[in-house]
Amino acid sequence: MPKQKNKIISISAATELYCIFGNPVKHSLSPVMQNAAFRKLGIEAQFTAFEVNNIRNAISAMKALNIRGASVTIPFKIQAMKYVDKVDPLAREIGSINTLCNNNGKIHGYNTDGIGALEALVKNDVKIKGSHVLLLGNGGSARAIAFTLLKEGANIIIAGRNIKKIINLVNDLKKKNNNIYYILINKIDKDYMNKIDIIINTTPIGMKPNTDKMPIEPDLIQKKHTIFDIVYSPHMTKLLKTGKRKGCKVIHGIEMLVNQGAKQFEIWTGKKAPVAIMQKAVRRH
Repeated sequence: MPKQKNKIISISAATELYCIFGNPVKHSLSPVMQNAAFRKLGIEAQFTAFEVNNIRNAISAMKALNIRGASVTIPFKIQAMKYVDKVDPLAREIGSINTLCNNNGKIHGYNTDGIGALEALVKNDVKIKGSHVLLLGNGGSARAIAFTLLKEGANIIIAGRNIKKIINLVNDLKKKNNNIYYILINKIDKDYMNKIDIIINTTPIGMKPNTDKMPIEPDLIQKKHTIFDIVYSPHMTKLLKTGKRKGCKVIHGIEMLVNQGAKQFEIWTGKKAPVAIMQKAVRRH
């Protein structure tokens, strides 16, 4: 197969820098995806990954080094809101950010997680309105996805192990929509799962290198469930493998990764993202 001919990008003093902040982040495919987009459109820019321990210092470094844009991932999506200069109204409503844009030394925060997850579900013909969604996790991604799917008419059940964090998230979201509930993971049984239509994992459980783990017990999964795991490394998590073995519709984390990454690219550059190129780069890698 002939190699695709992209525009050659030189590295110079004028090269713009973009990055992802997170911990862990060495597994991230965002550099592969975003650099493919930059190459395709001939933009002189490079995207890299920074594994950081302090998001406040990382955001200060964005200003000091004139880093043009950044992704924000686990565990900083909520905390980062405190250290930006401006938050997009949608991100403010959601209560978390995954995207930073440096506008002349002022850092603006956005959230593309919710729309990225929604597009993944819609493209896979998953019925959302009226559905019952078991959302595993209570971090920034869970917050964004829950907010977005509530607006689409879904009923959301937040499940986790930390009751305080779960209730805090549910109470925040109840201010906007009452169709949200919670349950501790160890209280979920087979009867409870009879009413669930969609299972979404927003936790890092199952991510490399701990690929032998699942966020819920295998015997809770039924053929009627749609399983969506936002973990994308490995491509087939143990959760997805279990769902596929049981005949479930499964949705890979790569789909959300590309969707939300394309929205980030457009925020940063003002240009239409080459989505097909970004997806191809991620799958090839």
